[in-house]
Parts: sequence; C-alpha cells; structure tokens
Amino acid sequence: MVKTTFIIDDDDIYVYAIKRLINIRKLSEQVVVFKNGKQAIDYFVETPLEEVIMPDIILLDIRMPVMDGWGFLEQFSKLDFVGKHKVGVYVVSSSIDPRDLRKADEFPLVEKYLFKPINSEDLKFIFSPS
Repeated sequence: MVKTTFIIDDDDIYVYAIKRLINIRKLSEQVVVFKNGKQAIDYFVETPLEEVIMPDIILLDIRMPVMDGWGFLEQFSKLDFVGKHKVGVYVVSSSIDPRDLRKADEFPLVEKYLFKPINSEDLKFIFSPS
C-alpha cells in the first residue's frame, strides 16, 4: 500500500470519486487534496522542512484556476527535497489535446498522462509496486 497520495484537482466530483475509490481499495494510507497547483506549492514552501510529508504519488490535473498543472510542475521541479525523485506524478486530465501529451513528456517527473475518468487498469498501474 502507498503511504501518501496527493490529488491536485479543482473538480469536486472527480476528487470525491477518486478519493473514495482509493480508500475503498485501500491503495493509500493517506490522501491529501489541493484545489490548485498554488495550494500544493504553498504547502511545500511554507511547511517547515521537517514537517513536510512527501507524497508517493501525485494525481495532477492540468486545467485549474490560480495555478494550473503546468505551473505546478514547473515550480515543483525547482524545489529541492530529499526523495522528490521518488514521487510518481501522474497527469490526469480530460484534455485529449496532443500538445498537452507532448508537454507532459517534457517533465521528467511525469510518469504517465492519463485521461479522466481513471479506470481500474489505470489504478492498478499507478498503485502497483514498482
């Protein structure tokens, strides 16, 4: 079981559904939700280093207000945390724009680009031990 999963997404219905699915299947001990990329970056920047919980998995939407997923990836890439390279970032979006898929490939932290809604096979892929 994964220890901590961050969901960065402003879609309340999706967040409710995916969080419930993760909890029902006991895929993660803890699920933390941020409504946009800025909230997540603020968590990493403003939380004292010794108190930061580094997620094992981040499920990241790209279309959000305040700071979108691309902005989050740019800022998160610049942060210096022990274990950051072990975080599996999965872009989860309803966008099928090929430019978004190519852009996700530009970020080494992104494991995979997945389309909403996430299905059972996607969950197996994301939460399977590597």
